[in-house]
This record gives sequence, structure tokens and C-alpha cells, in this order.
Amino acid sequence: MSWQNFARLTLLPCVTLLACGGDGNATDSNSSTTSGPNTTDNTTGTTDSPPTGTSTDGTSTTASVDPTTAGPTTDNPPTSTTTVDPTTDGTSTTTGEPACPYTPVPGRPGFALEVVATGFDRPLQVRADPSDPERLFVLEQGGRIKILEPGQTTAPDESFLDIDVKNKVPNQIGPEQGLLGFDFHPNFPNDPRIYVNYNPGMWQGPGPTYVSEFKLDPNDPNKVDPASERLVIAISQPASNHNGGMIEFGPDGMLYIGMGDGGGADDQFDTGRDKQSLHAKILRIDVEPDGTPDSNEPCGQCEMLDGFDYTVPADNPFVNDPEFAPEVYAWGFRNPWRFTFDEDGTLYAADVGQNQWEEVSVVAAGADYGWSLMEGNHCFNGGCDDGKGPNEVNDQGLTTPIAEYNHGEGCSITGGTVYRSCEVPEWNGTYFYGDYCSGGVYALNWDGTSVELLGMVAGQDDRILGSGSNGFGDVLFTVVQLDGFNAPVDGKILRVVPQ
Repeated sequence: MSWQNFARLTLLPCVTLLACGGDGNATDSNSSTTSGPNTTDNTTGTTDSPPTGTSTDGTSTTASVDPTTAGPTTDNPPTSTTTVDPTTDGTSTTTGEPACPYTPVPGRPGFALEVVATGFDRPLQVRADPSDPERLFVLEQGGRIKILEPGQTTAPDESFLDIDVKNKVPNQIGPEQGLLGFDFHPNFPNDPRIYVNYNPGMWQGPGPTYVSEFKLDPNDPNKVDPASERLVIAISQPASNHNGGMIEFGPDGMLYIGMGDGGGADDQFDTGRDKQSLHAKILRIDVEPDGTPDSNEPCGQCEMLDGFDYTVPADNPFVNDPEFAPEVYAWGFRNPWRFTFDEDGTLYAADVGQNQWEEVSVVAAGADYGWSLMEGNHCFNGGCDDGKGPNEVNDQGLTTPIAEYNHGEGCSITGGTVYRSCEVPEWNGTYFYGDYCSGGVYALNWDGTSVELLGMVAGQDDRILGSGSNGFGDVLFTVVQLDGFNAPVDGKILRVVPQ
């Protein structure tokens, strides 16, 4: 495995957030806590009222739906057209998929947002229990993962996992630090391991990115054994923002890790074009150790950086290219805050922009997505070829996004997931994403060649932090309100539903 990148990056001069401004202006994290976990360096402000959108048939959307009046309930789910054997565990007798809990809606109805649950602390991600489609695991940025049981509509007090992300400064983490990503081992629960990506606040500067493995408590499957932590990989961070943080196992069983450009502004640390850096990349690793633990140079603000162990897959795109770090799967990202795999293997990544453009890309092995030569499909740092269409390779070898929007519509993209629910069959394959500042939800359809942009399809008042899905294939978003001190409160889970 490769660790020279870590040793080199620990020597970067920026050890505090205030030293990271590219031009003396405030960066993403130090401008204000209103910037949220993934905002841009120059935002345009928020809307005063919830935005509204238009569905494909011209119907205006709604802001939210009361969960007591819309959607299925676990006590009396709507009838389904799926044939189910009552003697089985509730899966379809024909497909093996979870039995449909909804009455399917024909055609392409308008879009709305339903409140699933409230009371979470900065929720960033939702994953379904692999063995129970109605059971949700909700990641909170402050360091906890909580289990939302079927029928619950408020966050429980108990935690599945509780990890210290505050470190040396009690009760303080930056808006882009903390617990940022989570996934189950592909063979869970038979293989009772989970993986988290966290970036703790630090006493002397920004904390590194840790990706760690935990095992379930052998005496309690609803708890993680805190003593079981094994560090899989650690990557130094030169600033407190642009930490990425998303992790997800692909259909190939490998772990994909989203890494931002290290922070500051204007690609301050030149990682976007640095082929050896692990920053500004999506990485691909095998979480199983290769038996040669890394040992790195000392890092003053780091505590767990010796002995991490993983395997570089032999089929990584640059594994035999000495110009690249072998962990790199794709490169040229500013801050791929959230990404997702569709069931067909398509990898959608939403990359947070800086001055003007937010973007969605379809990620392929070995491709270069442009930062910091381009922001979206627009030149950012000098001349470039900006005349190509969606997902085309331009004259500089840069792959263009399939969608973008400018800062007249929002300020910071939050990637979502692909709709695969039985409730609205015509929506299957639609990718949804949101904007942190406007609270708008967008959608598109990608067929591998061309894109259908549906625009903003729903709106609501809160800030969209993250996303996820349940075991039925519904698209979920996580949101927070901001109180008078611009602190995030009242985290909710929303579900995309037919209007």
C-alpha cells in the first residue's frame, strides 16, 4: 500500500483554519457556522421562503407532508400488488426483494417531501439495515449512529455507535468535521463489521481523516463494540474544510472513499492536479489487511496514525502507473461530499463548487473530473475547452459533469441517491440531489448517453445536509434548521413521495 502521501501532507504549512484562506478571505469553514458542512467559499445567501418547483407534468410541488397523513405506516401498510407468501420473512416470492409496502402510483406524479422522523443532531446519512428494510441507521455528525426502529418518528436516546470526534476541544468540531460517513460490510450481518469515516476537531489544527472498522458487540447486536476499532487508513488534513467524508462499498465489494482537496480556497494546496496526493480524489481500497501495516512520520496533532492496514486492489486504474498513488480511482474533485452507487453499478458523485457552479458527475475508473482547471463545465484556472456536452471528455482530457447549477439557484450541492422504490415505478432510475442553502431538491434521469434534467422538483425550509435510502429503495434526505445563533438544530429525515 502507499503511505508516502500522508508523510508529505503532514508537512504542509497550514495547521489552523485561519491560515488557510487562499486570498485572505474567509474559507468555507471559517466564514460562519451558517456555511454548513459542505458550502462554497463564496456563497450567495439563502432564500427567505421555501423554494417551489414544478413536476414534469407542470404541477407545483409542496414543501412537506405530515407523516401522520401520508405514506405507509408500520401498523397498517397500504395494500400491495406484489404477491407475498405469509409464511416467509416478508420478501417477494418472485423477486426476493422486500414486499412492497405501498399502493403503486401510476404515471409520473408531482414530487413532495414527507417527514419520516425528527429530533436528530446534525444527521448526515441514512442507511437501511441489510436484514430489515424498515429499520434505519442514522449517522449524526457529532459522533453517533442511532437506530430508528420501525414505527419510530423521533430519534432514540440510545446509540448504536458513539465515537469521540471532539478530541482535545470538548464540544467543538468544525462544520465540515466530525463523523462523516458509514457503511456496513458487504456481507453484514453474517460478517458483523461496519466502517466509518471521521475527522475529529483538533487542539493544534485540523484532524486527519480516519476510516475505521468496528465489530458488533457479541452480546448485543444493537451496539458496536467500542474496543474493536481497527484503523483501516488515515490521511492527514491540511485544513478543516473540504474533508469529503463519504464512504460506500461498491458492487465489487471494494470500499470507495471521497476525499476533498484539503481545504482553503482556489485549490490552495494544489491537490486537484497532484496525481500522488490522496486529496481531491475518490479512492478505492480493499478493507482487508495486506499484512504490511504502515508506519508514518510523527504528526503533532494525530494520535492513531501508525499501523493502519488495507490492500490496494490489483485492478485499480493507476496501480501500475508510477505517476499516481495506487489508491486513486478517479481524480479532479473539489469536495465530493456525497456519492452513491445505483443498482446497475453507476456511480453518481455530487461535487461542491467554489465561486459559481455545483455539479453532478458519473464517475468512471481513471477519469479526471477537472478541478481545479474547471468548476462544473466552466474554466476556473486559465483557458480550457468548455464546449463539450454531458459526460464527454474535452481537449484537456477532463470529463464533464452530467448536470450543474449556478449560485443563483443555491450554493452547495448535497448528493442524494437513485430512486428504486415500488411506490412510483416511473421514477425508477431517477437520481435526486439537493442544495444546502436553498433547501431545493433536484432530479435527473441518466441513460448512459444522455441526461434528462427535471430541475428543482421540491422545496422546503431547512438546510439539506445529507441523504440516504431505506430498504424499499426510497430516496431520503437529512435536514436541519438553524437557530438564532446559526447552530444546526432539529435534524429531520425526509422522504421523496408522490404529490
